[in-house]
Amino acid sequence: MRTMKTRIAGTLLGSALFLLASIAAAEVAIITHPGTQEIGLSKTKVADIYLGKIKSFKDGTTAKPVDQQKGSPLRTKFYKAILGKTETEMNRYWSKRKYTGKGKPPVVVIGDDAVKELVANTPGAVGYIDGKSLDRSVKVILIIR
Repeated sequence: MRTMKTRIAGTLLGSALFLLASIAAAEVAIITHPGTQEIGLSKTKVADIYLGKIKSFKDGTTAKPVDQQKGSPLRTKFYKAILGKTETEMNRYWSKRKYTGKGKPPVVVIGDDAVKELVANTPGAVGYIDGKSLDRSVKVILIIR
């Protein structure tokens, strides 16, 4: 009986370590406030949040996208993988939206730690960080490899 419990515990521990290693190896982790009720979002939904097309989650919480600084390699990866756009194209997109009164671009902060801090302390916030920067202060909703 004890051997069986030891095997089960070992299997669970190994699975947990594998999951953590998989997440840490991810290029981009899309994160949200730990209290957000969403259990995962598709690339399309994340894109719609960052494009200002989705303004709130199913529970009514306002979606608040958080962006990395201009010129950041992570920002470039995120824009290409999620939005299918370059930084220049996104700048044009938001210039038009602001001019027509259809929205404001995401808040911009500098670096993974600043994104995590803002997301962890702001209900409805959504951000992206390098997978190596993940910790328990935020909830992962999508991994982009």
